[in-house]
Amino acid sequence: MKTARIKKTICAALAGLMLTMTACTEAAPEQPTRSEPAETAATEQKNIPDAPKAMSVQPLSSVTLQKTETEPNGTFYSAYNDYAAELFRQSCMQDIEDGKNAMISPESVMMALGMAANGAKGETLSQMETALGGLGIDDLNDAMQYHMNKLTDSEDVSFNVANSVWVRDDAQRIQMKQEFYDKVKEKYNADSFLAPFDNGTKDDINNWVSNNTNGMIPELIDDIPAAAVSYIINAIAFEAGWAQDYEDYQINENDKFKNSKGKNENVTMMYSEENSYFEDDDVTGFLKYYKGGDYAFMAILPKKKGGLADFVSDLDGEKINKLWANCGGEVKVCIPEFSFDYDNELSDELKAMGMELPFTENADLSGMAETGTGELYFSRVIHKTHIDVDRYGTKAAAATAIELTDGAIAMPEETKEVYLNRPFAYAIIDTNSGMPVFIGAVNTVNGQ
Repeated sequence: MKTARIKKTICAALAGLMLTMTACTEAAPEQPTRSEPAETAATEQKNIPDAPKAMSVQPLSSVTLQKTETEPNGTFYSAYNDYAAELFRQSCMQDIEDGKNAMISPESVMMALGMAANGAKGETLSQMETALGGLGIDDLNDAMQYHMNKLTDSEDVSFNVANSVWVRDDAQRIQMKQEFYDKVKEKYNADSFLAPFDNGTKDDINNWVSNNTNGMIPELIDDIPAAAVSYIINAIAFEAGWAQDYEDYQINENDKFKNSKGKNENVTMMYSEENSYFEDDDVTGFLKYYKGGDYAFMAILPKKKGGLADFVSDLDGEKINKLWANCGGEVKVCIPEFSFDYDNELSDELKAMGMELPFTENADLSGMAETGTGELYFSRVIHKTHIDVDRYGTKAAAATAIELTDGAIAMPEETKEVYLNRPFAYAIIDTNSGMPVFIGAVNTVNGQ
């Protein structure tokens, strides 16, 4: 296997030259005008721009987003809830059992994987469709597009959804197909960029994520490995004020919260009365609505102390739907103010959900790109989230990046060595002209 891989690596440049000779060069269109963000209902909210203020790259598709007005049917929402519950269990179960906070955005992960699925074929595509709830790629595209439009068109909350594709500017290693660029732009409004994949690109990607999460996720990519040839990225930011503002008398800044280890923590607690109670054999809970009523904070409290892990381990889409569908009735509630960040690399979790082939050399992503090695597959799925809940409302953000590799093993450069451990000459020069300002020689360091 190692011998075969090395051969592929050695031949990658030669194969890439053939790709370069057959590739068609297309002029990059002008960067589209940024759209104005929706007005937020929460107090003192910041605008969420669609792109960084300074970009060193330009989009590669001039196709426009084609909005659909057809709402997905119940099949989609049932499939989505099943997928969301499974992803939450797979990715957060261990942290919850360990008494840690955890949060994911199934929406963000589905957006990123949905884009990637448009470049997949055969069994690779089938596995991705199955893991994402069992919907076909066309139905998934339409459902994601409708939901993305619904989020960004909300008048009462600030919801920003942004997608992008980043490709290493090295035609010898990867040539992304224009059909893929156009498809993800048409369905997901994703701009695609050619970039050198250096530290400047890392900064561009992180700036793009930060701007599209209102600064809540300032860094998604900590480094760009030499093996990486593309990133497919989604970013989501949500900001909303409560439908009913809290009065001062409803806030207790010296309250208690008993943590998973049985220890009391000093917290600020927010008290209110709601009209959205629900209950089943295992949990009680409520909904607390945000302005406009289109979105709500759903609180679920296991009846058994220490039963959170058991609840999550048994969670499925049907459970989520029943709790939501059966809420109603007055209830007195309190919510602690809280804030935390969470991150996870989701490769193992997605494999456990049936998406194994996309992470192997046998993945068929030929609808996305051609590579010098003939291979293209997922190497990492990076996911980060952030949430703030306080007396004014909620701020939450998520970002997901699918990192793709061409399977090439980067050959280490020969390390040069210059050891000044014997007599040497030196100069201090004007770097514009090369003129030496000082020049000399050293035969002895101690002057002997």
